[in-house]
Amino acid sequence: MSLEIPTIYNVASSYKEYKKELDTYKGHDVLIDAFDCNAFNNEFLRKSGDNVFRICYAVMNFLNLLMEKDDSYKDKGSKYLFHWLHVDVLGNKYPIQETIILYKALHEKFNNEEGDDTLYNYINQIDEHTSDKLVKLTSIYDKLEQFNSEYESKNEKQTCTGECMDLYNTYVDECRKGYDKDFCNELKNFREKYHFFIRKILSYEGEQHLLPPVESFNTLNVIIIPFTLILVTSLIFPILYKFTAFGPWIRRIIGKNNNMWENINEETNHSLNPYEMENKKLENSSYNISYNSS
Repeated sequence: MSLEIPTIYNVASSYKEYKKELDTYKGHDVLIDAFDCNAFNNEFLRKSGDNVFRICYAVMNFLNLLMEKDDSYKDKGSKYLFHWLHVDVLGNKYPIQETIILYKALHEKFNNEEGDDTLYNYINQIDEHTSDKLVKLTSIYDKLEQFNSEYESKNEKQTCTGECMDLYNTYVDECRKGYDKDFCNELKNFREKYHFFIRKILSYEGEQHLLPPVESFNTLNVIIIPFTLILVTSLIFPILYKFTAFGPWIRRIIGKNNNMWENINEETNHSLNPYEMENKKLENSSYNISYNSS
C-alpha cells in the first residue's frame, strides 16, 4: 500500500483512537464534576435526548487530554471532537452551523475553567466547509471499518456496494466539481485503503471489486488543449515580434548566434589553411622529384 497523502482530513482514517477516548469518558460510572458541568446548558443537547452532564464531562476531559498531547494529536483530536458531537451525540439531525456553535461553546467553557487557550487555533480551524467534508469522509471510512469488523468477527466478506458505492461516487463527483484538493486527496487515500482491504484481506481479484479513480480522464481535453496552445502561440508570436520589444530582442539573440557561428567557421578555416598549404608543398615537391628523375 502506498504512503498516505497528507491532508487536513487525515483524522477521518484514524478516528477510532479519538472515538474510543470520548466514548470511555462518556461511559464513566463515577462522574466527578471538576468542570462545573451541572451549570452547562445547551438546547441542542437537550433536544438530542442525551445526558447533557455526561457530554460536557466527556468533552472537558477529552480537551484536557489534548492539552497533554503533541500538535498532531491536538489537531486531529480537535477535528474528531466536532464529528463526535455532530454524528454520535446529535445524531446528524441538526445543521452543521448549530454543531459548530455547541463545539465552540464547550471549548469556551473549558478555556474559562482552565484559563488556557492552547487549543484555540485547533478549535477555530473548524468551519462549515471543512466540518461538512470531515463528516462525509469519516462516514465512508466508518463503512470500511464495518466491513473489516464483519470479516474479523464473522468471516463475512462485504464490499463497497449499494450505499457505500453511492456515497463514494457522490463524493468523487463533488470533488471533481469543487476546489478542495485535500478532499480529493483524502478520497484517494480511502480508495487505496479499500483496495488493500479487497486484495490483501479478502483476497479478491478482478476490476469489478475496485472503486473508480478519483481523477476524471477527459480525452477531448487531452486533444484540444495542446492544439489550442499551438494555435494561440502561432497567432501571438508574429504580433510580439513586430510590435513589441520582443522582436528586436530576438533579432539581437539570433544575430549574436550567427556571429558566433561565423567566428567558429573562420577559426576553422584558418586552422585548415596551414594544413592545406603544407599539402600543396608536398604535392609540388613530389612533382619536382618526378620531373627531375625523368
